Amino acid sequence: MTEYKAYEGERLDEIVYKHYGTLEVFEQVLMLNARLPVILQDGDIVKLPDIVIEPVKEAELW
Repeated sequence: MTEYKAYEGERLDEIVYKHYGTLEVFEQVLMLNARLPVILQDGDIVKLPDIVIEPVKEAELW
């Protein structure tokens, strides 16, 4: 698990997208950080679990 120290005015969805490159795991991260405010304060700690994101396979047409 990674801990991220937020800056004044950041939002959890922004942090999740920066860290994972997708919002597919946002609900999992939100549940782990349920006590955080919507707009984060300088120094708030966001817990980012180790989640493996499977790459999307491209469809083969032929």
